[in-house]
Amino acid sequence: MLATTGIFLLPGLLVALLGGVRGYPLLALAPALTVSLVSVGSIVAPMVGLGWIAGSVLVTVLACAAAFAASWWTRRSVTRTDQPRDWKYTAALAAAVAVAVVLIGRRLLWVFGEPDSFSQTFDNVFHLNAIRYILETGAASTFEVGRMAGNDYYPAAWHDMVALVAELGSAGIPVAVNAVNLFAGAVIWPLGCIYLVQQLFGRKSALVLLAGVLSAAFGSFPLLMLDHGVLNPNVLAIALLPVALGAAVNALGLAAEPSYPPLVRWLLLVAVIPGMTLAHPSTTMALLAVLIPAAFALAFRKSLKPSDGRSPVHKVWPWLGVAAYIGVVAYLWTVARPVEAASTWVPIQSTGQAIGEAVTGTALGRPVTWAVFILTAFGLAFLLSQRGTRWIASMYLVLTGFYVVVSSFPQDDLRMYLTGVWYNDSPRLAALIPVMAVPVAAYGGWKLLDWASRLPAVAAGLARIRNKAAGPAYVAVVLVGAVALVGVSAYLTQKANIRQAAESAKRSYEVTPDASLISNDELELLERLDDEVPEDALIAGNPWTGSSLAYALADRQTLQLHILATYGDDVDTIYNRLRDAPADPEVCQAVESTGVDYVLDFGTKEVHGIDHGFVGLRDLEETGAGRVVDQVGEAKLYEITACR
Repeated sequence: MLATTGIFLLPGLLVALLGGVRGYPLLALAPALTVSLVSVGSIVAPMVGLGWIAGSVLVTVLACAAAFAASWWTRRSVTRTDQPRDWKYTAALAAAVAVAVVLIGRRLLWVFGEPDSFSQTFDNVFHLNAIRYILETGAASTFEVGRMAGNDYYPAAWHDMVALVAELGSAGIPVAVNAVNLFAGAVIWPLGCIYLVQQLFGRKSALVLLAGVLSAAFGSFPLLMLDHGVLNPNVLAIALLPVALGAAVNALGLAAEPSYPPLVRWLLLVAVIPGMTLAHPSTTMALLAVLIPAAFALAFRKSLKPSDGRSPVHKVWPWLGVAAYIGVVAYLWTVARPVEAASTWVPIQSTGQAIGEAVTGTALGRPVTWAVFILTAFGLAFLLSQRGTRWIASMYLVLTGFYVVVSSFPQDDLRMYLTGVWYNDSPRLAALIPVMAVPVAAYGGWKLLDWASRLPAVAAGLARIRNKAAGPAYVAVVLVGAVALVGVSAYLTQKANIRQAAESAKRSYEVTPDASLISNDELELLERLDDEVPEDALIAGNPWTGSSLAYALADRQTLQLHILATYGDDVDTIYNRLRDAPADPEVCQAVESTGVDYVLDFGTKEVHGIDHGFVGLRDLEETGAGRVVDQVGEAKLYEITACR
């Protein structure tokens, strides 16, 4: 975790510092900047003949130079006006971050169970093997990682960061995966949520404390993404979304307290988007959609400005800009989504149920956390009732609207167009709702506290405290109030919704005799491969049973690195007819062509409970095609002997 923290923070901190960023935004923006530097550097590296880590260093150096140049240029024409330090607000920020890290971190540690545990889910075969592929080949580019699975492209920022932790931190792949996911969920996510609240509502101590607690109050993120799939890239991408959204609000000049010159603000936004996009582009599409209400708000503000003698025509330009922006987003919505054949997830409930889940933050039938629901409802009501904040409420409604569509609308062209970007997958959109639910609920809580403080009895009591308390006594009163606020909020939000999400996710990380991907016996057999299989050997196996994880977990090459990948007729021959090798010369020709030496037989239990065949890999010793080298329970390692 120390290595992970340093890797995520140091490059981004350096770039942001040279760009003139100071204070809390420096910490919040640093991980997003680092992800961009590493993922873009991995793409640039092969173009200039460098290794992927050297490419990341090169891009970091160039970014530092650009940040310093931008900062120097703006200092020439802009007088910097740093805000005075407010010890109460600084303490509130520190407390908010600490509470969020503890609340989320303890859940994630409980889910993982052990440092080297791994998710027993379908997608994890690809994710773990992709990390080994980067470490072994140095091919970390988004385009090169995609080719590992037979595709032209696969967003690889998450894989790059894990590989970097594994390489520089000398950690095993599962350990590095858990460290990165823990940092993304328990550090990057709350840092971004608090930063977004800052940009939307300004510097208010109670507000950031509530934001810190509420960032840990939703079972739909980060826990759901670590359970469903497992969608590791989405964990990182969504964790980065609040800080990207905050940077966009600041760049547009819509922040409650806009900071830094416009050039720096726009460069920061441009700098954080590549990393989030290369983690998972669907999250960037969510950003573009959520910013549509912000674009309307900006155009409305500009149209209200006095003409100053200019022609009224200048007020039309902002609205033309909004129309152009919507047109670009609509076009990207058409071209940037996966093929329809891959978007097969079906609606799961009625529209009424979907609306109820979206508003209560209880996606996928999880229990209601009433405190979160009440704060969200009040926050939404306050935001909609005020002219200057309706666009913030609208951003929340955009995300909840997507969830309602994907989880309840019929499978028609409208649903495909609106939510095909996310494969029409309800959990992916459920995980996006907290991005705006956290600031909305935090605002609701802050407004309720503000309203309560104006009650005559409460106001009189606060006035007496201010008049009588001084020095340490007043500090003590403030600290007690802050601790009470955080403690009560944490108690009211860490309820069944979070517990059920954690319990479900934990089951995905348990290695048991009946585990869906790798059982106890199979894992023990994999751990022995280092002593039993030569480093240059090639292993065949049914990838649906988890045998392909021999590549990631045992560092032994497997015939198929991704469950859905296909590799031609010779591979199909081995999968379907290897057991017939003693009597079928074509089989040995396929064995010789592919170079397969061993077979892992993990039985017929597949990760999704379906039997995809692979009958040629069964009973090899009985047919004389191979001999058992090692066996743990029903898990067997064969050496192919019929083709010698």
